[in-house]
Amino acid sequence: MTDTNEKLRSLFLAALMVFSVFAMTTGFAGSAAAVSNLDAGTFYSGQDVQFDVSNDGNNYQVRTVDDSGDTDQVGSLRRTIDPNDGDIDGTLEFTLDGRLTEGDFVIVNAQSGAVVDLTNGDERVLDSDEGLVASETFEVIPQDLTAEFDDPDVGTSGDSATVDYEIASDVRNGYAVNISAEGLDREELLDILNDDERNAELPENAEIVSSDNPEDIVDANGDNFFDDTEKVQIKQAEGDYVLDFEDITEGNYTFDVEVTDTDANASDTIEVVDTGDASASFQEGVVTENRGDVANITVELANTDEATIQIGDYEDDNYYITAEVEDDDDDGEVSVLFNSYKAGTTSASEVLSVAGDDKINSYEQGGSFTAEGDDTGSDILEATDYDMLVVEGTGVTLPDDDDLITEENELDTDSQIITDEDDVGTLSLEEASLEGVQLWTAPQEKFSDIEDLDDDEAAPVYELVKDGNVTQTDEVAINDVNDVVIVQVQASGLEGLLTTNGDISTAAYGLASEQVDDDDNSGVFSLTFENADPGANQDSPQQDIDQLTNYKVIYDEANDTHFVAVDSSDFESELGAEDEDEYIANFTVYNNGYGDGYSGDAADAGLTGPSDLYDEDDGSVNATDSVQFLDADATLNDDEDITVRAAAGQTISGTTNVAPGSEVTVRLRSSESSSPFLLQPSAIVGPNGTFTATADLSERSPGANFTAQTRVGSAEIGDEYDGQILGAATASVSISDQDSDGTTVVVDSAQLSDGGFIAIHEGSATGDVIGASDYLEAGSHSDIEVTLDTPQDGDFTAVAMPHMDTDGDETYDFPDNDGPYTDNGTAVTDSASVTVAQEETETETETEAPETETETETETATEMPDTPTEEETTTGDSGPGFTAVLALIALVAAALLAVRRNN
Repeated sequence: MTDTNEKLRSLFLAALMVFSVFAMTTGFAGSAAAVSNLDAGTFYSGQDVQFDVSNDGNNYQVRTVDDSGDTDQVGSLRRTIDPNDGDIDGTLEFTLDGRLTEGDFVIVNAQSGAVVDLTNGDERVLDSDEGLVASETFEVIPQDLTAEFDDPDVGTSGDSATVDYEIASDVRNGYAVNISAEGLDREELLDILNDDERNAELPENAEIVSSDNPEDIVDANGDNFFDDTEKVQIKQAEGDYVLDFEDITEGNYTFDVEVTDTDANASDTIEVVDTGDASASFQEGVVTENRGDVANITVELANTDEATIQIGDYEDDNYYITAEVEDDDDDGEVSVLFNSYKAGTTSASEVLSVAGDDKINSYEQGGSFTAEGDDTGSDILEATDYDMLVVEGTGVTLPDDDDLITEENELDTDSQIITDEDDVGTLSLEEASLEGVQLWTAPQEKFSDIEDLDDDEAAPVYELVKDGNVTQTDEVAINDVNDVVIVQVQASGLEGLLTTNGDISTAAYGLASEQVDDDDNSGVFSLTFENADPGANQDSPQQDIDQLTNYKVIYDEANDTHFVAVDSSDFESELGAEDEDEYIANFTVYNNGYGDGYSGDAADAGLTGPSDLYDEDDGSVNATDSVQFLDADATLNDDEDITVRAAAGQTISGTTNVAPGSEVTVRLRSSESSSPFLLQPSAIVGPNGTFTATADLSERSPGANFTAQTRVGSAEIGDEYDGQILGAATASVSISDQDSDGTTVVVDSAQLSDGGFIAIHEGSATGDVIGASDYLEAGSHSDIEVTLDTPQDGDFTAVAMPHMDTDGDETYDFPDNDGPYTDNGTAVTDSASVTVAQEETETETETEAPETETETETETATEMPDTPTEEETTTGDSGPGFTAVLALIALVAAALLAVRRNN
């Protein structure tokens, strides 16, 4: 009988354990939480746990694990468990709360001190040299939880009513939660979380506990959960949600999330705002583009991310195209790109596209407009205005052409594509045109910079122009220098030929450029180069751009301009350009029935022709510009021998025909073995082809001879020049204390070895420059009068400082040029005190004589219109007469003092 009881008890406990494990992973709490079997694993603070023991009547203890020694030992007491705590004999229950919320623990028999094995309930007393094993310990950690909305607010209709929401825990999966929000009942929460007719979405494994299955809630009162609480319970709650707040009352709602079997909880607040009805509109009511180009039509969306757009009208234009578009990047707009070159003559997917990550979900194109032939571009939409319509949402019926025509061959107005549109606009196609061709040049090293640009990065090209690195030209240097030739073409109407979405690529441009002649009538346009004067009795073959090797196309869509940069080495190697050859760049657009379509690689790339783009009687439109190639050259020092000083800041100027913005080096090499040196100062070529290199020769010996050679990279250009280093420039200056009226200063003497200027500084050598002399030739000078820039109204110290004319323009322009003469590294100066004479002012005063009571009075009659002013003055020891006498005496005294000083 005992064996039978034990077997039944074991089966019951095993069943209970299976049930408990199931409850731990999938069960959910209503008014009571699920109970988990305690084992040698990880549990979470707040959970209820149970374990089986061998000795029913004993008390058990929960103690910490002491891991401070070599082996884990039983630690301090955290809780005593009464044997009556369990509902079934031999099974004890307790909650992981209070002092049991975090750490490693063991179960100990309070009577025997034995440790319980959590896998089978066995108990053992540890010997002094034994430690705990893994099956005797369990871990408790707090469960973290986040429950957050992706946006702070949400709308009440359409796409604006949806918002992303995430429930996550870093330390646990497979848990259940209760969700509630004050102000929302259970039915509203269910609508927000899981309404099939809305856009709400649950994570893949999540499942809402429904009232149809109350047994899913592990609680004897499961039915009451739905009767008494405004909560929603979700199994497998971890993951990303899409909540839908359509028609929910405006206001702030805090969503509280509680894990059902732990103490983890989280909350976040969202504001529900009335966003109104869904609508679609055009950002610009009128979109203007040239026929043949790609028009950018931006649709703005409110409270929706889908719309249907229509361009053209069957009745008015004999052409229409519609598409259902989707704002997939959630920026509130979709940029629809309409290719007017391909419209009506190729599939709708080639005519319409969208920018960025947005989508077109369906197309429809129709109308009686068809191409004259099989080739795209043989008939292009006319230059006129086309209606644009847009309506929010999709599902608009897109009829076939046959459905639009009645038996009487008239338009059935009941079958219009879009009705009840949200907004209307106009696409205005204007005639395409070729405005002209212009040639530019750039330094050789800039070609790699241009080549690295994206095909639509026009802004850096304009920056190169602004910085002087790309300049308009009719001459380009070749022969080891190879400056860049840039052909600028301003032409509209070619976008649609080269691209679907308006981005012209270098590869597509090269394939499309096809020269048309008697034997090859396949092209729409061409960019060619030809020798303007090939020689007597010789034809000049034209070379198409795609036959060159090193070129790059940059397209400026906003200004209908493209730049074609060509390394000029191609003109030498592939066109045979030589010194003084002139080449013509010819850009031509062919029209009116020319050609039978592209062939070869161009046809394989989807290019077709010919085109009626430019409606000209002669069948073509062209523009040209020319450039002359010259061997790279440079001249130094006006083609004279060079003299410099044994000092810092020595300049060597020159001119060159290499592209402005190029870096040139002036290579200075000693001609004497007794004082060898090599210096290579560099300079940037200016817009007019001039450059100035500055070298430090302060450590070179006076009298040393050298040669100077201009280089671009490793190429030597121009002649080699002889040069000599002279001694350092010297100067002296003398200035004396003096009187001045504040407008000029006189320098007694100056000696300038190289000529230059005398600058006057105020106060000290580092003070402001308040005046400078005219240019002074090399040699000695005396009594140099310097006019001050601003008259001085008080005494000051004048510091005279000789300056060189370093740039040779005989104009003082320090600090950019014209540094001071120096002696051992210090500027040469002399200083003097300047007394500024004050201008005398006549005053009228009242004077009281010591022993008389004579009163000095001045009466002035009031001045009235047409009435002369009378002034009556009494005589005495003041007034104009007395002042004049004093001034005369002062002048005589000053003169006598000057005579005494001279003697």
